[in-house]
Amino acid sequence: MSGFDYKPGWKDPRKYGKYFNYFAEYVKYGDFKSLKHSLNYIFAHKFPKADYVTSSGMGKYLIRKGSNDFQFINYAYEKSIKDYFVKNMDTFDVFIDVGACIGEYDIWLARHGKRCIAVEPVSFKSLRTNIEMNNLQDKIKVFACGVGAKKDRVYFEIMDHLISSSHYERESGKEPNVDIERIDDLATQFGLKPEDRVILKLDVEGMEAEAIAGAVEFIRSRKDLRVIYEHFEEDNFRNDKALLAVADFDFATMDEANRIAIKKA
Repeated sequence: MSGFDYKPGWKDPRKYGKYFNYFAEYVKYGDFKSLKHSLNYIFAHKFPKADYVTSSGMGKYLIRKGSNDFQFINYAYEKSIKDYFVKNMDTFDVFIDVGACIGEYDIWLARHGKRCIAVEPVSFKSLRTNIEMNNLQDKIKVFACGVGAKKDRVYFEIMDHLISSSHYERESGKEPNVDIERIDDLATQFGLKPEDRVILKLDVEGMEAEAIAGAVEFIRSRKDLRVIYEHFEEDNFRNDKALLAVADFDFATMDEANRIAIKKA
């Protein structure tokens, strides 16, 4: 299963525990509108027909019509990653979010005092809106681009409804619509200190290896670096191998779709 063909379903009892966590979180913060939309998403694959603004334990957000943004603002989404951040909140200074979507991680962590860098090629307008609604412009830097092994301009398939799963189409033949930058080039604008402890999260719909290839200098230069990235069975650990080609790392699985690499000293 790839990151951009996921659909929820109510017929699989193995997912009921996860769904309960979602519903409990919506109720905890009185977000009954998102609760309703999440039920429509699970049972009928339907999406909100109008924009709305709501709040969760992650912050305040604009939920776009025709999207599943309501899912991302819920702590239960990628819970193992969020639990890791909570447990390790005092062990890092800067969070770099590549494929930031609507900025849910950035806003949440910035509210905890972290400096955040958000890189997002498609949903950057919503990302900026959410940052402004939370008054965090001074804590989150935004770069409206994708990342890859080289500077380029490519075509992204903008997914209907599942906007967050928009992805690079390698052989589309269509007019390019997204700028691609190397992390090594962007890093000159990050404003990092040599002693900063960094967590880099890559959620780039299958382009992780290319992103790593464009971040060789950045990875080698960071003394304290952790990388969180998507991982699926069919990948054959290609992202682990891409990181090991650059530096030494220890690896651990976070959940069924994500791993973490911790750079060795």
